[in-house]
Amino acid sequence: MVFKKVATLAVLAGTIMFTGTLSAEAARAVVAENTTVHSGPGSQHRIVGIVRSGDRVNITRCDRSHRWCHVESRRIRNGWVRSWYLDRISGSRPGDRSGICFFGRRGEICLNR
Repeated sequence: MVFKKVATLAVLAGTIMFTGTLSAEAARAVVAENTTVHSGPGSQHRIVGIVRSGDRVNITRCDRSHRWCHVESRRIRNGWVRSWYLDRISGSRPGDRSGICFFGRRGEICLNR
């Protein structure tokens, strides 16, 4: 019985640590205009939500074309947004090519993770 409790606590601790790592790998951005959130990188995928202008999101990754980015937010279900609708949070410093890069309204944008 004690072994089960210890094993359960170990799994929970590992999950919390793993989740923290994912958040640390995300780049913060702001939504520039209301748009839909899709289940995959492309408008052919199912719509799972909407983000509104001014919402802050975490970008976890972008597709190879840098035109669709996977976003996480407290307000919406996680999903993919066309990168045209994302922008750097005002006052944040530009990132380098080792960060998350995508094509936004002002051309290519790179954000630090």
